[in-house]
Amino acid sequence: MKTTHTYRDYVFTIEYIPGDLEFTVDFPDFPSIITSGWTLEEAFANACEALDLALETLRDLGREIPPPSKKIDVVPV
Repeated sequence: MKTTHTYRDYVFTIEYIPGDLEFTVDFPDFPSIITSGWTLEEAFANACEALDLALETLRDLGREIPPPSKKIDVVPV
């Protein structure tokens, strides 16, 4: 199972592979972010917290914050 999410305009995925014990998170714009959770909800919360910390660190260090490279398109059905 793989789900796509957005937080602060950044897109990320949460994946669960049967047999693994946790849900893993992937941020294409921030490959250095590594986080997971025992549930989908926990993985989402951890992803949001990890992104907030990464953005705060970049600001504190005076480094450039990359713009989101992907968007989720919502199509009415």
